[in-house]
Amino acid sequence: MPDLEAPAAVPRKHSRIRTFLDHYGSTVFGQGLVLGLGILTGILSARMLGPVGRGEYVAAVAWPAGIMTVVSLGINQAVAYHVGRKSFSLSEMTTASLLIGVVQSVVTILIGLALLPRVLVNYSSTVHYLGFFFLFMTPAWIFGIYASNLFQGSQDLYRFNLIRVLPPIVYFAGLFGLYLSHRGTLSGVIYSQVSGYVLSLVFGATLVWTRLRPSWAWNAATVPSLVSFGWRTQATSLTNYFNQRIDQLILSLFVPPQQLGFYAVAVTLSMAVTVFPYAAGIVTFSRGSSQQPKDATSTISRSFRASLLWLLAMCTALYFLAPILMHLVFGAAFNGSIVACRILLPGALMIGMNQVLYNGASALGRPGLPSCAEGVSVAVTAVGLYVLVPRYGYVGAAIVSSVAYTVSFFVMLTLAHHLLGLRLRALLGMRG
Repeated sequence: MPDLEAPAAVPRKHSRIRTFLDHYGSTVFGQGLVLGLGILTGILSARMLGPVGRGEYVAAVAWPAGIMTVVSLGINQAVAYHVGRKSFSLSEMTTASLLIGVVQSVVTILIGLALLPRVLVNYSSTVHYLGFFFLFMTPAWIFGIYASNLFQGSQDLYRFNLIRVLPPIVYFAGLFGLYLSHRGTLSGVIYSQVSGYVLSLVFGATLVWTRLRPSWAWNAATVPSLVSFGWRTQATSLTNYFNQRIDQLILSLFVPPQQLGFYAVAVTLSMAVTVFPYAAGIVTFSRGSSQQPKDATSTISRSFRASLLWLLAMCTALYFLAPILMHLVFGAAFNGSIVACRILLPGALMIGMNQVLYNGASALGRPGLPSCAEGVSVAVTAVGLYVLVPRYGYVGAAIVSSVAYTVSFFVMLTLAHHLLGLRLRALLGMRG
């Protein structure tokens, strides 16, 4: 006699959809929280520091962060990928990432000691000190990221998101306290940000130790495997990072801090629309890495369509609301950011779509492919900044960035069609 109390089997299709939505739920929430808090911290720091102080903040933080990105070698994605593929044991991956992180930390600091005195030559001694302080705290950032990647590769996106949302939460709490106490200074802002990285490292290491329980397990093959995968993603990571940051780095060398502050706020507001595409890219990579190519292609297509709809709606709304939001949220002192924000919106849309395609390429085993698109974009950015920044300042940088992001997207779309079999009609959900 059948067991009438037994629950009905969940159809396989519904089970896949539920799993997909569960992953989206935690990741979209995490990415939304990260970006939302990023916007709030951008608002608080802008109100406390003003345009000049906001520009000094960018100069002090952007260079150490850029150095760390150069030295990262794409190991973060490599850790998630190999853990997901179970290429090595979790203990072997933890041991290898720990050793690589130590080497990366030392190299980052040594390069920074040589570079920062030169790039910050036009800034005050306070900016110099804070730049070096941030540089020496980058190891906390590095190891915190690797802790989260171990959970990402294990498909534990809940804890992956817990670790990565902690830095912006702590940063926001610190800035909010400074704002309420009327003690907002450049040093206070940077100390608050660094505190987030330190606490994230402590929290992430505790979770890894208690949940994953790794042991010291050295395997000589792990480091070459991580580097082999990582360097193929590194070109993409570097070009992607510098496409989005080189404008601010160049502006820090050639324009007054006030203009740099205007541009930084414009970027903060325009990039708010990318919350969902970034989350979709993370889910695409995490799920696609463990799927067969056909299923991974379906995952990429769903993420692409959802991201496109989101971006079209949000960019349109922000274009019309930018003057109101800039005046009410950041203050009248930043009204100079409105034009740059509107110019950056088409580029923000392209950045969002590229996040899905880039992560999709990595999931399909072609992590170096997006570097071709980003390489073309870097060339466009370099030439454009050289031509437009001397004449148009931060507005010229906004034009160049938006054009470069657009070029990068269409190059990547072409590569995805010819080399990955991702046809535009399929990405858009059209048959035939």
